[in-house]
Amino acid sequence: MLIKKPLVTEKAIAAQAQGKYSFIVDKKATRSQIATEFFKIFNIKPLSVNIFITKGKVKSNWKTRTPIFKSDLKKAVVTVKKDQKIDILSLNNEK
Repeated sequence: MLIKKPLVTEKAIAAQAQGKYSFIVDKKATRSQIATEFFKIFNIKPLSVNIFITKGKVKSNWKTRTPIFKSDLKKAVVTVKKDQKIDILSLNNEK
């Protein structure tokens, strides 16, 4: 499954009113693969798919001062027509 889970933040939920849905996707996924899997899951053809990569950060443990490495994330913003809505919370994460 290329689409791992929906991205639920204040900014992502506000963008849903404009027909833009955000997901965390597999690091090797391409735009066309994400679009076809989105169509398989929701039966809605996306207008566009935008992808961006968020680099992981290095945080330090305050108690032991050891570094904690956060992994990179690949996010996809799928745009659909404004009259089409999906229930983002009904996405089942089946492996």
